[in-house]
Amino acid sequence: MTHITPIRVVGVLGFYAALYVVIRVTKKSVAPVEKKTFLWIATAWAVAVFIANYLLYLAGVMSFLPWVNNFMHTFIWIGFCQTWLYLGIRETESLPAQCLIFGILSLVVKYAEQRLFGTWQMDHFFFHWLHGNGAYVGGWSLLDASYPALTLVVARVVAKYVPGLVVT
Repeated sequence: MTHITPIRVVGVLGFYAALYVVIRVTKKSVAPVEKKTFLWIATAWAVAVFIANYLLYLAGVMSFLPWVNNFMHTFIWIGFCQTWLYLGIRETESLPAQCLIFGILSLVVKYAEQRLFGTWQMDHFFFHWLHGNGAYVGGWSLLDASYPALTLVVARVVAKYVPGLVVT
């Protein structure tokens, strides 16, 4: 059962803001030359995941994320915060370290949203491959850990067709 109230929304936004403060340690600001890259990556991830979350719910492999939660999770957390983090660590950390950081933060965010909103509730991960809510949250967090690798690959391809993207 979801418990989305204005106070809980503020709580999640505060949680994202606190994580952003930590993330910002990796990169104080987005350089002007990287703004197009930031906007492209943020928009691509946010829109794709927003739609995918609903389609995966319809397919029965994901619990329903109420629209407010889905919007905040995809546009603020994934689109804004994770893109900032990616640009901040893509050149300073190895790809395995990046994936580990993204997986850990994904787990933390999902449990925070679960505690505040009552979301991310399912008793299995991907058609009962793994059982229990911990497997569900952990499984999605492991998939989220692929963000840096997927972003790198897709950005390199897209940069061939979109001038001005800064890809390393």
